[in-house]
Amino acid sequence: MTCVLCGGALSPHLEKKSPAGTTFTIHRCSQCTVWHLQPMASPAELAALYQNEYFKERSDRGYADYTSEKIYRSVVSTLAKNLGDLGFYSWEASLPAPKRLLEVGCAAGHAVAYFAGRGWQTLGMDIAHEMIEAGKRAGRNLVEADFLQHDFGAAKYDLITHWATLEHLPQAEAFLQKMRTLLAPGGKIYLSTCNTGYFARRYGVAWRYLNVPEHVFYFNRKSLAMLAAKCDLKVTRAFSYGSGFTTKENASLSYRISKKISDRLARYFLSGDMIVVELSQAA
Repeated sequence: MTCVLCGGALSPHLEKKSPAGTTFTIHRCSQCTVWHLQPMASPAELAALYQNEYFKERSDRGYADYTSEKIYRSVVSTLAKNLGDLGFYSWEASLPAPKRLLEVGCAAGHAVAYFAGRGWQTLGMDIAHEMIEAGKRAGRNLVEADFLQHDFGAAKYDLITHWATLEHLPQAEAFLQKMRTLLAPGGKIYLSTCNTGYFARRYGVAWRYLNVPEHVFYFNRKSLAMLAAKCDLKVTRAFSYGSGFTTKENASLSYRISKKISDRLARYFLSGDMIVVELSQAA
């Protein structure tokens, strides 16, 4: 078996059962180090997972009432921190108007609303029908469509965002290739995805983001850089966050201290549960 991203040899790494009881094997590529799910569900099977209850029931697999004000505030808070770490705000100030944003995998468009509030021309795209409809009711410019099939015409975007979505895509390379074609000169792509850092290796099959069958790839900086290079892109910034200490209401002082220290170490060593990268045109 060979890696669909780089052609390297795959070897079995972990096994895990889905909620339906099907056993999946996660293979590791010897060349790009990506973790690769087998068997991989079809795009249609995966699309069916992201309707209805996925955005309504809190678990490691989904969100508790994603359209609620509480989730909106949480999403925007994380977004603002990530943008600060990416140097976004100073770059944004250098851009001439109109500034154009495309978000691929927007759900209900919480991030789209944030950028619109900063004066950007925005478009969000997703396949989750209920989320798109909820976002539209909130006044956000969203479209329910298959990104790879959608005709963007001559549109170009200064920024394309892709938060916590790449791990869900069997056609990850094709998505990134198309994003590259939609960038305006000097444009950037911001994406976040699960990171096979220290905590992924430590917890193994119990790792909180080892969700099968919806997570089909598990990346790190090396595998993202190799994938980006295939798409005529380069990683220009990268950081990670998340140490396995989840945010808890009324957490004890010792828990909060442990979380703060662990989060900082995860960030410093690029070993957290999530990795965030800035991609720029390679040439």
